[in-house]
Amino acid sequence: MLPAEEAAATAALTVSEVGVHFGGVAALTDVSLRVLPGTVTGLIGPNGAGKTTLFNVISGLQSPDRGSVHLFDNDVTTMKPHRRARLGLARTFQRLELFGSLTAGENVQVGLESAVKWWEWRRLGRSFPRKRRVALPDDAGVGDRESGGPGSVAVATSDRLLEGVGLAGLGRQQASAMSTGLARMVELARALAIAPKLLLLDEPGSGLDEAESQALADLLVRLAAGGMAVLLVEHDMELVMGICDYIYVLDFGDIIAAGTPEEIRSDPMVQAAYLGVMPEGGTLVGHGVPGREAVRAGEAELQRIAAVSGRDGPPGGAPGFEPGGGR
Repeated sequence: MLPAEEAAATAALTVSEVGVHFGGVAALTDVSLRVLPGTVTGLIGPNGAGKTTLFNVISGLQSPDRGSVHLFDNDVTTMKPHRRARLGLARTFQRLELFGSLTAGENVQVGLESAVKWWEWRRLGRSFPRKRRVALPDDAGVGDRESGGPGSVAVATSDRLLEGVGLAGLGRQQASAMSTGLARMVELARALAIAPKLLLLDEPGSGLDEAESQALADLLVRLAAGGMAVLLVEHDMELVMGICDYIYVLDFGDIIAAGTPEEIRSDPMVQAAYLGVMPEGGTLVGHGVPGREAVRAGEAELQRIAAVSGRDGPPGGAPGFEPGGGR
């Protein structure tokens, strides 16, 4: 499904014919996709389509019944999540997974400390230009964070990562007191702390206003320009169509379409299964893509239909099921 010139390129991620069942329900059926370095790849589909289940398989939280997952040239199909992280895979979650009792900066430092040689943060320099730190009044007695020991480097690095995602000066704010939009940016900064080669983002735009969404789009484009591979699950079609180089559409566990944003916009199967589903009176913006309000209304209707049909998720207690999360 990829263009011919990209077929021979070394993929950061290769998913081949992956299948997952929860009891008698097929969550994924022979799903295959590739994500190339230096690109933003979208994965879209209605609620209950299997997007989060696929992310769980890629990140090692769910074992597939069949198929394989490769990170560059490494077969990681049976590899534990922490080993995949050390190979350069980072992920955010649909449901926020921050430590509420820690500050924003401390949450990011958890990510720094989980990586080997975490103080070698200069690999992110192309994305987040270094700025001279200005001393704050309450820093008195703390010393120079830039030139101190490992702890001071961790603080300086976490501050820099937070600044890179638009949260400058918020490192000392309690995570539990932050809005959903800000907390998602903290989770993104924590994922970036390991300088990943492959970044999986599960609905990062949820809870963001238009300005925050545009800032997120600019950041993801900048990360891809630096060579990072980004795989994005998102329901904000303006965001997806605006930044993705390639898009896969998942519906009831099957890839029903793949192509450039222009090809996805015009695909009749996508329009019928996802983009075209909205209540009467929903507005369209540019080439048949629903506006944000229409998407929200359409997704609410899709969720209702999925719940009635029993396709909202795996049975309670099934392996890989995240309480409060989607599939």
